[in-house]
Amino acid sequence: MSLGVNLLMYLTEIASKSLNDEYLSKIFEVHHKHKKDYPSGTALMLGKGIADGKNKNLYKLIGKKFLNKKSFPYGKKINFNSIRKGEIIGEHQVKFSSGKEIITLNHEAFDRALYSDGALTASKWLMKKKPGLYSMRDLLNFS
Repeated sequence: MSLGVNLLMYLTEIASKSLNDEYLSKIFEVHHKHKKDYPSGTALMLGKGIADGKNKNLYKLIGKKFLNKKSFPYGKKINFNSIRKGEIIGEHQVKFSSGKEIITLNHEAFDRALYSDGALTASKWLMKKKPGLYSMRDLLNFS
């Protein structure tokens, strides 16, 4: 329900669609030490943004999944690195590299209240809509 994460997802899709296949991608995420799963659901959602931008299936593009590595490689598939430490709410970073340049998109959460804020924004927006199926993309007016 984070508005910022949904914007990051959209920007990730646009970047993936705009960049040619020479650009390799990877996703880095950090969460608190109590989080058990990796990569996080948000990291996978960002991977889906990369896949959607290329009109490909995410599950055919998932590469290696690393846990607590200081660095990790780009690959022909999307590699993920998950760090679990401290009480960090959430940090997500998407990188695209051609070998000649790197494009980085990122989001950092400082307060879990941002999720309820997003839910309240969505509910207020929905009150003005006709019954139907809507997504955060509709709320944020992404085409």
